[in-house]
Amino acid sequence: MLRTIAPYLDRPSANLLVAAPDDDAAVWRGDPLVAATTDTMVEEIDFRLEWPGFDFRKLGGRLLAINLSDLAGMGAEPRYALVSISLPGTLAVADVRRLYRGIAEQAHRFGCQIAGGDLSGTLGPLTLTATLVGRLDSRRAMLRRDGARPGWQIAVTGRLGGAAAGLRLLESRVAPASAIERGWVSAQVDPVPRIAAGRALVKAGIRVGGDISDGLHREVERLVMPQRLGATIDIERLPLARGLRPQQWPLAVTDSEDFELICAAPQARMLRAQRALERLRLPLTVIGEIEARPGIRLRHGERFERLEAAGYQHFR
Repeated sequence: MLRTIAPYLDRPSANLLVAAPDDDAAVWRGDPLVAATTDTMVEEIDFRLEWPGFDFRKLGGRLLAINLSDLAGMGAEPRYALVSISLPGTLAVADVRRLYRGIAEQAHRFGCQIAGGDLSGTLGPLTLTATLVGRLDSRRAMLRRDGARPGWQIAVTGRLGGAAAGLRLLESRVAPASAIERGWVSAQVDPVPRIAAGRALVKAGIRVGGDISDGLHREVERLVMPQRLGATIDIERLPLARGLRPQQWPLAVTDSEDFELICAAPQARMLRAQRALERLRLPLTVIGEIEARPGIRLRHGERFERLEAAGYQHFR
C-alpha cells in the first residue's frame, strides 16, 4: 500500500527534514507560531459515490480544501499535511490513484507539502482524514472568533448559498443542466479555500473572523457569543451565488459548506480590508453589524425575525 501513496508524498526539503513513510514520523523545522487543524469526510455522510459526475480526483482535492479553509479562517499560511485514508478492498486501484492525485494537486496549488499519513483497509464506508499545519507570523497576526465589539461591521468574502444549492442538486441525483447549476455543484464538490484572502485580512488589521463552512448564522453566533453580544444580518445585502433568487436567502444563512470567510471590524478597518481584497478580485461585502443586545436578528427591510438554530452541527 505504501507504493500507492509514495508518488504523492513530498521529498524532504530544507524545512521538511523527514517525510513518512520512510520513517515513523515526519519532522520539520518550527515556524514562529504553528496553526494546526484536522477534518474528516465519511462516505454517505459527507459525500456519495452515486452523485452525478462523481470524481475521486475532486474528492481528494476537497479533502485538502476543507482543511485549508480552516487555516484560511485563522489567517495562516499552509505548510504541511498528513493524510490518513481507510479504503474498502473493493475500490479500484485507479480510483485510489485519482484520489491521491487530487490531494497532491490541491496541496501543491497552495504551497503545502504532503509530509506523510496512513492508508488502511476498512469493512465500512470510505473515510478520509487530513491534518494540516500552517504558520502564523505572530500572536496578533491571526483571526480569532473572540474579540468583536458593538458597532463593528460584519462582512463576508465571495458569494453564499451556491454550495447548498449544489448539494440539493446532487442529492436529487439530477445532473446540472446549465452553467449556473454547474457553478453550484462546483461550489459543493470543488470549493476554493480563501488562503490569500485570510492573509490579506490579517495584513489589513482584521483580527476577528473565521470560515463559514458551518453556515453563516452559526458563524455569526460564534462571533458574538464569547462576549454575550448580538448582531443584525441584513438579508437584502447578502451576496447570493449567481442564479439564486432573493427568496432563496436561507441557502446562504441557514445552510452550510460555503467555504468563504467572515470577519468583523470597525468601519475604517473594514474599508482597508475591502481595498486589500479588491486586489485579489474578491469582494468583501458588509452584511450586518455587531450589537450590544444579545441574539441574532435577520432584517428584511423594515421587518425583523430570529432563528432559534441554524447551520451545521454534528450529531444534530
